[in-house]
Amino acid sequence: MNKAIIALGLIAAMLAGIPGAAQEKREFSSYGEMRTYLGELFGQKKYAEAAALLETVLDRFPDNVLANTYNLAWARLYLGDLDKATQALEEGHRRGVFYGLWDFAAGAWDPVRSTPRFEAFLKENRSRVEQAQSKASLRIEVATPASYDPAKRYPLFIALHGGGESLADFKPVWTSPRLRGEFLTAYVQSSQVASMKGFHWQDVAVTRRDLEAAYERTLKEYPVDTGRVIIGGFSSGGFGSLVAALKNFLPVRGFVVLCPEVPTTIGDEDILAAKARGVRGTLLTTEADNRVEQQRSLMSRMEMLGLPAVFHLTPKIGHWYPEDFESLLDQAIGYILK
Repeated sequence: MNKAIIALGLIAAMLAGIPGAAQEKREFSSYGEMRTYLGELFGQKKYAEAAALLETVLDRFPDNVLANTYNLAWARLYLGDLDKATQALEEGHRRGVFYGLWDFAAGAWDPVRSTPRFEAFLKENRSRVEQAQSKASLRIEVATPASYDPAKRYPLFIALHGGGESLADFKPVWTSPRLRGEFLTAYVQSSQVASMKGFHWQDVAVTRRDLEAAYERTLKEYPVDTGRVIIGGFSSGGFGSLVAALKNFLPVRGFVVLCPEVPTTIGDEDILAAKARGVRGTLLTTEADNRVEQQRSLMSRMEMLGLPAVFHLTPKIGHWYPEDFESLLDQAIGYILK
């Protein structure tokens, strides 16, 4: 799961080191233009200039307060100004935003983590997350296949977003020719709040409740072939898919997961029971994903216990979608349903 940095849209250029940032004062026609230039400054480690820029645009781009205050805190953190780093986050609170569950997990925050001011900020932030959680609810959007006929029955793919994502983030990327042409695809948004605009699947009990409700609602509203149901998702959605398939939360034929967090609660007895039910799966991951070894370990256990599953590793990229994802997804669907 790409947590703090991806969840807030912190530019990849911060770490990539884009050269050639101009030195003169700039005017920006859009937030995107400003963000690109900010990435150049971070890439060149010009943190003082980045902080100065962000201080001037907080009012200019009010719809992007979350990212701008977070990035301002990072710039000040890199400058060693711990008190002002926290001040930037407090300014975000003052302007009505809150930050995600994992936004301060990185080791770079360790110097500020135990300061009284930062502890008070975290307490307030947790309170805001809890307030948002009290209002959150499950969402489902079902995409019908081309030439959809409600008199026919269709296979169903239940698709789960990554941690810190929403349906708006997830739907455009989790698709394929076969899904578009043959399947009902139920895109499910968890009720578990991860951030201002994102959700997660980490609470197994809540995940089970949400998925059972989503499945029953979909069956009532659409003509599902219940013998051809697949579940899958990215990162935290992969976690939710694995527990659902291997612990039999839903009657699925198999799972397709990309860069999943591996549930520690999956026992050998779960794998053997899933094998007996005829479950098959595909685990897609990437070379630089930080959970590759845990994913390999799960695959080894499934192979040893006889559950049919395919492991595919894409080289040279991190925790994200490979360029040939749509093809890999269709191959996985074919493997499960053959």
